Order: sequence, then C-alpha cells, then structure tokens
Amino acid sequence: MSQKQILIHYGELSTKGRNKKMFINKLAEHIRYRTQDLERIKIVPEYDFMHLIWQETPYQTVIERLETVPGISRFEPVYRVDKDLDAIKAQALALFEEVKPAAGSSFRVLAKRSDKSFAYDTMDLQREVGTCLGLAYPDLEVDFKTPDYKLTISIQKAGAYLSLLSYKGVGGLPYGASGRALLMLSGGIDSPVAGYQMMKRGLEIEAVHFASPPYTGPQALEKTKKLTAQLAQYGRSLTYHCVPFTEIQEEIKDKVHDDFSMTIMRRMMLRVMEALVNRQQADAIVTGESLGQVASQTLKSMRAINQVTSVPILRPLIAIDKNDIIAQAEAIGTYEISNEPFEDCCTVFAPKSPRTKPKLTSVMELEALLDVEGLVERAVAGTQTEVVGADYGKVSSPDFSHLL
Repeated sequence: MSQKQILIHYGELSTKGRNKKMFINKLAEHIRYRTQDLERIKIVPEYDFMHLIWQETPYQTVIERLETVPGISRFEPVYRVDKDLDAIKAQALALFEEVKPAAGSSFRVLAKRSDKSFAYDTMDLQREVGTCLGLAYPDLEVDFKTPDYKLTISIQKAGAYLSLLSYKGVGGLPYGASGRALLMLSGGIDSPVAGYQMMKRGLEIEAVHFASPPYTGPQALEKTKKLTAQLAQYGRSLTYHCVPFTEIQEEIKDKVHDDFSMTIMRRMMLRVMEALVNRQQADAIVTGESLGQVASQTLKSMRAINQVTSVPILRPLIAIDKNDIIAQAEAIGTYEISNEPFEDCCTVFAPKSPRTKPKLTSVMELEALLDVEGLVERAVAGTQTEVVGADYGKVSSPDFSHLL
C-alpha cells in the first residue's frame, strides 16, 4: 500500500529565528493530539515545512483535523511517484480526474527540481505535463496568474511529489506557544470570538463564566459549556470555571446607585479573575470588549474598571466592527449557540442608565459600602471547575425542555 502524505507550510513560524524549534515542536505536538484517535501518523518537521505520512486513513479525515489547527498557514496533499515522466503524467491525470474540473476552468503546472539529475528541467517538465493535461481536458484554459487549479510537481531525491489542491490553515501560532490566559466567557457573541482570536495567537485558554442562579438558569450555563466545547475544536479540552456571582450582584443592587452598578460589577469580576489567574498560574485575562460598544467599554469606563488589577487584559476585538465579529462567530461555529435565548448575569442585572464616564473617586466611595474582600474570597472559593472537550454535548446532552 502506497503512503499518503500532506505537506504543511508554517507561514509566520518561518520568522521565529532561534525560537523556531520550540514553535515547530508545539505544532507537531498539537497535530499528534488532534490525530491521536487515527492511525499512527508520522510527523517529519523540516525547516520551512512539515510532512505528515500515514497509510490508511482517508485524506479528507486528516484534512478536516488540520483545518482547525493554529500555526498552519496552508497545507497540501502530496502524491509520491517514481521519477519517471510517464508515472508523473499518469498521477497528474489521476488528480484531475478526481476533482473533475468544469469546462472553462483554468490550470497551470508549476515544477520545482531540487534533484538536478532528473532528465527534464523545470520548463520541459511543465510543458510535457501541461500538454498531457491539455489533450486530456481540451475545455480547460491555461492561466499562469490566477488558475483555478495549480498542479505542483516537486522533483526530490526520494521521488516526484505532485499536489493539486491546497487548503488554507488557521494561521497564527501553534496552540500553547504563547502562554496561558483566562477568558471571560459571557455567553454572548463577542467573548467566544475573542477566545478564538487569542487561541489563534498561540494562547492556551481557560474559560470563566459568572453565573447568578436563580436569576440565570441551567440553560445559560449549558450554553457557555457548548461555546467552550466549540472553542476546544481549535485547541485541546478546555478547563471551565463557573463562578457563583449571585451574592455579589445582590449586594451591588442593594447598596450601589443603579448608574454605577455596571462599573462596580465589572470591577468585582476583574478582582475574581485576578485571583483565578494567580490560582491557575496563568498570565493574562482575555475579554470580548470592543471600544464604545456598550457603556462599560468606553475608555473612561475601562480605565475605572481596570484600576483594580495589574494583570494584563487582552482585548483582541477592541477595534473590530460588530458585523465583522458576527461574521467571525459564524465562521468558527459559535454564532448560533450565542444566539440561544438564555440570559447571562450581565443582562439580568443590566442598569437602565449606566455611566459611560464614571469618576473613579465616586466609584471607590460606593464600593466602600461593600465587603469587597469577603465577597471576592467567597466567589473564588465557590468556583466550580471541570474540563470540557470538543465532543461535549454530542454524546449525551442534558434535557432542559421541561424548564422551558
């Protein structure tokens, strides 16, 4: 049985200098994790690309796994044949027969020859194979700039390698190569996209959800676990923390003016997040904030809210238009889940007229009415933690229909 191969291109990893080996090893480690339930796949890292070699698993199965692996710029199934012109032509025809190109579509042949002992130079090889394809598919056009199909032929010492289809990868950096952070996962559209963006930059994330039962129900909790599971498809199984936030929100509602309640609530959340970051030995907090989108996301509000922590806060969506965020949510599979009609704690306790430019002195005066330290300690102590994998909910999903 002939071997199956995929050639992976690193993209951004090619610029990493002395740290490049670490990034490549992280990528190989993640690919092993994502393909562990398949047959043993041999991973051969090279300086500018990586080979995957295996025997039986269908190409499409491996392709689907690689399409969600951060750190891959693009990848191509490659087919090895002997360095014989007739064998190369036969494989080229087989690849085109498999894709069944439509009449009027275009193609080109691009040859590369690292083995200079091969009888044909690149121009001759391109001409010979191109002529063969043109005779077999007379309705195809030749386009050297933007062809619909580009057949690549690489003549190497070990043989001739042909590739017709190229797949776009996630890009960015390998998962886990940039440290670890905690994502504030509300259940809305923005925060899962923020989590994905940071995972794409090589950040390992843990999800943190603030729940306020009985004001928020089990459906809202289940919704955020499904979002976590969707994000896990781009990394590994994710640690999920559920913070009991009811006591804090009730205290704020009872003792703080309504127009300052959102600011103080967010400050309390960040205090809890800082404690969890330290406990989990993470490096940062990730939020789905976008500048000016709501009252708590104005510059004045964020400055007042940030004052309670020195932990770095990463806001990958800060300058992204809402429509673009929605498009990204649709692309990564979180949009429909986020649109499920179950309110989170921020929505349930949303003030009627929140301050967009809260004065820090006023905020701190009102906050003095609360047992800040005790409230935070109890919330952290009551936090429940579990691991949510990409298959969460697909095997057995809780039935909440009786609660609707």
